[in-house]
Amino acid sequence: MASELSEIRSFLGDLSPFDRLDADRIAAIARRVTVRYFRAGDTILEAGSHNDQLFIVRSGSVELRLAGEELTMRLGRGGSFAFPSLLRGGEVRNTTTALEDTLVYCLPGEEFHRLRSECDAVRDYFNESETERIRSAVRDLRLKRPSTLQHATIEQLLVHKQPVSCEPGLSIADAATLMSERDVSTLAICEDGRLVGIFTDKDLRKRVVAARTDFDRPIREVMTAAPRTLPRHATAAEAMALMAAGGFRHIPVLGSAGELVAILSATDILAYLGDSAIDTGMLVAKAAGPQALVAAARQIPEGFARMDAGGFHAEHTMRFTSALGEAVHRRAAELAEAELGPPPVPYALLVFGSLARGEQLVGSDQDNGIVMDDRVDESGREYFAALGARISDLLDECGFVYCKGGIMAKNAEQRLTRSEWSERYGRWIANPDEDRILRATICFDMRAVHGDPVMAQALHEDVVDKARGSGLFLSFLARDAQRSKVPLGFFRNLVLEKSEDGQKVFDAKAQAILPVIDIARTFALAEGLAAVGTIERLEALAAAGRMARGDAESLKDAFLLVSELRIAHQAAQVRAGTAPDNAIAPAALSPLERDYLKDAFSVISGGLDSLKRNLAGGIA
Repeated sequence: MASELSEIRSFLGDLSPFDRLDADRIAAIARRVTVRYFRAGDTILEAGSHNDQLFIVRSGSVELRLAGEELTMRLGRGGSFAFPSLLRGGEVRNTTTALEDTLVYCLPGEEFHRLRSECDAVRDYFNESETERIRSAVRDLRLKRPSTLQHATIEQLLVHKQPVSCEPGLSIADAATLMSERDVSTLAICEDGRLVGIFTDKDLRKRVVAARTDFDRPIREVMTAAPRTLPRHATAAEAMALMAAGGFRHIPVLGSAGELVAILSATDILAYLGDSAIDTGMLVAKAAGPQALVAAARQIPEGFARMDAGGFHAEHTMRFTSALGEAVHRRAAELAEAELGPPPVPYALLVFGSLARGEQLVGSDQDNGIVMDDRVDESGREYFAALGARISDLLDECGFVYCKGGIMAKNAEQRLTRSEWSERYGRWIANPDEDRILRATICFDMRAVHGDPVMAQALHEDVVDKARGSGLFLSFLARDAQRSKVPLGFFRNLVLEKSEDGQKVFDAKAQAILPVIDIARTFALAEGLAAVGTIERLEALAAAGRMARGDAESLKDAFLLVSELRIAHQAAQVRAGTAPDNAIAPAALSPLERDYLKDAFSVISGGLDSLKRNLAGGIA
């Protein structure tokens, strides 16, 4: 018996969420566990029965089927089941069957509930709400990600010169003059070599100019006295936390003797964390010619990997990478114009898909087009044909490879006048078919990155208005979204799908990201919302009362969870020197990440079901 208890303790100690408990707590749990054995084919729990235990697979495997029919999950060693029934008061909805000879640990329901009430980690893991479980997963992933913020000291961030300071008795006018002459936005006020206050550009505006303070008054009267400080050995994370908490952008840094060493700014931190990305953006904007632009754009993956290593959240990484992609597109258009001469009529360079949504990662192809002023003549069209070809070719050289579907400005059907674009969208919307929808879906995510933004904005508003009024078109969009094969979860090292034909890799984009994009886009178009980004659309739907707040938050969290994993996967590939893709092997995921993804898949499947019920009626 002692050896069996030891084995149970050891097993639970390596298993989430019990691995977060101390040894005494795990030992106490082990003593409450009973061990049961089932032969292959045995029914462990039957739908409709009452359950009062948490089951944990020690060896073997089990299969869960809703009401004994539809496959909902397969679990192997370490998988736990039946906790939803405990949270419902005992009602069992899935029939669980042993797929092979299986040993399970059974924890009494009262012990399960006591653990949940006493331990946050257990409560988060066995949370009734999928939203809360996914949110907890996102927090965990972000905490576990190696972050340079946690290791970089302020001293490493300080690239600046000696701080500029003055005595407290100096007049405001002279202090402002000093700041101007030394080109600083923050002035340290020191007395006998000790820091007594700081004065910033913001103070000058609010406490002097706006308050009509006499410029001859001493600076001590308008400075921020006794400002918060940090020692030079503090970490960047501590500095960011202090700035966030205090709502300021500058922190005086003190040496070991309390002397003023420097003034740390938010810009210093950003420059350290994202210097590669920021430098790349500067190189792109200043690229004097095609070769310089190509060289600058080729640095984007490196900046992407550094953002991941720096602990950037998924939404920030996507936004920053998209900003760089947008800058490359804009500069490519500017360089093409420089070669071909000024455009004969106003136009705008449009981007579609992930770049338009601000959700681009690395390794993306190009999706773009040109909208021309209706006054363009034949010679003008020839100009834009040459312009579109030059832009597309240059982008391809920059790493935004040609679109296999032909959605790029070098193709004539992607270079249309404002009226022609409107007519084209009108045809898609009025006479949809599966092929048109399949090819045109991403075109409903559009944004201008160069040229006349008003023309592009008017086109977008026109398209949104047309789509809103077409139930047939929306039903085709909703139906198209159902093509996605969202997995049930993972079973051993295979992706588990409803068809039960396990695959070896999980396509994070096709099987999780795109379905959320489809759900958000279709519902947003149905409501006539102009938002383009996926998170922006979900938030707009919730704000407008068109989607339950909880559903929108769940989809947003599922989207961010998969994005975090996808970014980490691609960043690792960039660091390894391999081409980034979206194919994640289940074996590369931790057991906890697999569990988290299972919840995300459930949320996404629920969203697709809602889309089907609400907008695909009569066709799907």
